[in-house]
Amino acid sequence: MKFKSLISLTVAAMLAMPLMANAATSYNMAVGDPEDSEQGYAAAKFKQYVEEKTNGNIKIEVFYGSALGDESECFRNVQKGTLPFAVGGIANLVPFEKRLGLMTLPYLWKDLDEVVKGTTGAPAELLNSYATSAGFRLLCFTYTDFRFISNSRKPITKMADIQGLKFRVPQSAVLIASYKAFGGSPTPISWSETFTALQQGVVDGQCYGYIGFQACKFLEANQKYLTEVHYTYQIQPLVISERVFRKMSAEDQALMIAAGKYAQDEVLAYQKSDGEKAKKALIEQGLVVSYLEDEDQWMKAAYEKVWPEMADFVGGKDAINAYLKAMGKPEWNN
Repeated sequence: MKFKSLISLTVAAMLAMPLMANAATSYNMAVGDPEDSEQGYAAAKFKQYVEEKTNGNIKIEVFYGSALGDESECFRNVQKGTLPFAVGGIANLVPFEKRLGLMTLPYLWKDLDEVVKGTTGAPAELLNSYATSAGFRLLCFTYTDFRFISNSRKPITKMADIQGLKFRVPQSAVLIASYKAFGGSPTPISWSETFTALQQGVVDGQCYGYIGFQACKFLEANQKYLTEVHYTYQIQPLVISERVFRKMSAEDQALMIAAGKYAQDEVLAYQKSDGEKAKKALIEQGLVVSYLEDEDQWMKAAYEKVWPEMADFVGGKDAINAYLKAMGKPEWNN
């Protein structure tokens, strides 16, 4: 009886072994924005690619809307290796690697074509070298449109109109300096508290692209007026912990890199196709969209005030020019 029991146990263990070997590996991903945002779209495409290519043997569990904490906290956990993936605004990575802050310099890019050029090829490799030295690997740049300025009080068509208005900004010294240069009053507020701050009138406005504006339901937070200002393009990277990445097999590392490229291409197409759709829908719901009459003055303030003031904060003139060189643009000579 004892011998038969031993055989039964051995057979059971052998039958269980393949199941254990084929058990899926699961990784958590934190996303700051709602699921129907550009961040959410990029995360979903990354998840889709990984799970399809591995037949479900690697799963990505995505948590939207800052469910795992605000973006700064999540990036900190990614750096430590306790959270594998996170998607969030580039400004929230700057405390970990200041050279990434050069991407927040106002009027760094003139249009979407330059944004794409600056987040692919040699410029992307340069940025990734900065990120990996701080414990992150940039897998995907999420294209989230220019940070158009919205507010609850009045249309903004020229720089003078921004005076006296309080704006929510992320914890970004560059964005704070930019708003001051433009004449506004910037107030750093965490992303998870932004909607309530707008709704309660703690601040008058914020800045975001149309898809994100719609996903976050900012019309319900008294954001009636929006102005298309092109001072900064909102880049929101999907990152993996370098500690987690190094523990992966070479095959899985290649998979993550490929998934990031796929997600980046997909979210760019999504931004191009759905940005205008979101704008049209928001206008139909009552959003008043304005355009600047004097954007050259905003650019002048950026280059003459913000760039010189913030150069050291984003790694110095050499870091800025290394990036401009990678893009094939002239050096900045202050």
